[in-house]
Amino acid sequence: MQSGEQGATARDDSHMLEEVYDVVVVGSGAAALLAAVRVADAGADVLVIEKENRFGGNSAMSGGGIWVPNNSGMASIHIADSPEDAFAYLRAVIPDDQISDATIQTYLQTAPLMIEYLRQVGVPYTPVEKYPDYYPDVTGWKAGGRTMDCAPLDGNELGEYFSHLREMPPQSKAFSHVNLSITEAAQIQAVAKGWQKIAMRALVRYFMDIPARLRSKRDRRLCMGEALVGRLFVALRNRGVVLLMNTPVTALLHEDGRVGGVVATCNDGSVRKFRARKGVIVAAGGFERSAAMRREYLADPSSPDWSAGSAGNTGDLIRAGKQVGASIGRMREAWWAPTVRWKDRTIVLFFEKSKPGLVIVDQTGQRFMNESITYNSYGKCMYGEDYSIKSRVPAFVIFDSTYRKKYMFGGLLQSSMSPDWMNAAAFGEDGLLTKASTLEELAVKLGIDAKGLQGTAEEMARFAKTGIDERFGRGGDEHDRMYGDEKVSPNPCLGPIDKGPFYGARVYPGDIGTKGGLVINDDAQVVDEAGVPIEGFYAAGNSTASIMGDVYPGAGCTLGPALTMGFRAANHIMASNSGRLTLDNNRFSKSADRAQCGLEFEELQKEQEI
Repeated sequence: MQSGEQGATARDDSHMLEEVYDVVVVGSGAAALLAAVRVADAGADVLVIEKENRFGGNSAMSGGGIWVPNNSGMASIHIADSPEDAFAYLRAVIPDDQISDATIQTYLQTAPLMIEYLRQVGVPYTPVEKYPDYYPDVTGWKAGGRTMDCAPLDGNELGEYFSHLREMPPQSKAFSHVNLSITEAAQIQAVAKGWQKIAMRALVRYFMDIPARLRSKRDRRLCMGEALVGRLFVALRNRGVVLLMNTPVTALLHEDGRVGGVVATCNDGSVRKFRARKGVIVAAGGFERSAAMRREYLADPSSPDWSAGSAGNTGDLIRAGKQVGASIGRMREAWWAPTVRWKDRTIVLFFEKSKPGLVIVDQTGQRFMNESITYNSYGKCMYGEDYSIKSRVPAFVIFDSTYRKKYMFGGLLQSSMSPDWMNAAAFGEDGLLTKASTLEELAVKLGIDAKGLQGTAEEMARFAKTGIDERFGRGGDEHDRMYGDEKVSPNPCLGPIDKGPFYGARVYPGDIGTKGGLVINDDAQVVDEAGVPIEGFYAAGNSTASIMGDVYPGAGCTLGPALTMGFRAANHIMASNSGRLTLDNNRFSKSADRAQCGLEFEELQKEQEI
């Protein structure tokens, strides 16, 4: 690192403080950290810049799952997969006019290499046996194994940075504080056999960690997204990479057709140039928390308050990229998810919607969709295929006391474990739920047609008896049934709504991030309107137009492509600059330990031919 002249006036561009690195990475989510670790292993001097005072972004708040077909761990759980099956599945799910065959093949060939590299740098993943892909009727679909779960991490390994790691939302934790792995959470949420033991074991472990409890309520056994980001941060720190927080990037340095750095406002208020000899990698999230960009690009009505994305995701780098000539795409799309509000909190309904005894209706009291489908499909179910329907926003989730007694909802424990009288704040105008003694009273309180709602309840009672949802086929496939109740028959996703009191909440077409942004090629290079790569400019994750198109093939199809393209960006930026690198024994790492440095330079060049 080389520092610029000290004492210059911060706002005077000609005397702006400068620092020079080989690579500058913008963002601190999983894709950003992986890219930074990878280029550091290539011997590069790298800087990571984060806008907020916490690192991890949406990645740390997520389930941390990665969707990797044909991964090496599938054999251990006796699930057979192949590149051919995976390609057939993705090609059938992703529209032909959105993503090319070549891009799909690139992902399928690189993702297993990326997973192996994660393992080498201390981020081990294992396949989840019973986590099916999201489109069960499609050729090449698998009942499990493609979604992978990160190994938990002891938060003590982060040292003083533990408190700077962005935390998962309370509703993603048991009892609002206890961390669970994907496998543990799936068993609890599905009310699978033995779920109570899993929950109680986690609770006992949490309270027995007395040193941690004396400091705070935060669980130091990091799981899911916290484990992924935490492990990548440990790898980053072990390589001596600098991470600047509270440092928003305000512009890209674009000179002679090349992106050669960024301008950022530092924590001390100074404005600095951070130059990048080899290039800039942007992995700074989407624009879900920008009211202006939502109005410009997403369906109407829309609100940042409906999003579960990180508050700092306001599309800054997408706009900065556009200013230097980058093409943008897929701006109408998001990683849609149904959300409800509880005071100032936005809560995503992931598993609740599949349980028997719950329906989602519009203002007329009528259902309009299969409630158990993948959460990403809620966008087009609520807005319509062309995003023109307004009458279903908000919609309404309705259930009765039987559901409330048996199942969690939005982080609220089932009433058998936590009765209503213990959760007074959850009900009423600012609460999570509206409560009423009859369906008619609930309809009046929520502004729903009472006769229509009653008719829907009667219809659902009939469907529950026969086990067949004659309208939308709910519970008819393995994906729907994953979060149903296996003890309920003949259909684990269908149940009557007939026992008071009754409960309801407004449901919004929320999201876990946007999926439109900078258009990239298969090496994660940002391209201009003519499709020509902009030299020195790379991007990955939600800062880009998703390589999954407008669909969500399986759990982990946000992080999987983000990490894979971050990996490819790092590979390409170092391979394309290899003539200007001085490598120790042609190895990427400054360490002589091959287990740390990962793949050798010659192997990297072969990867880039994919």
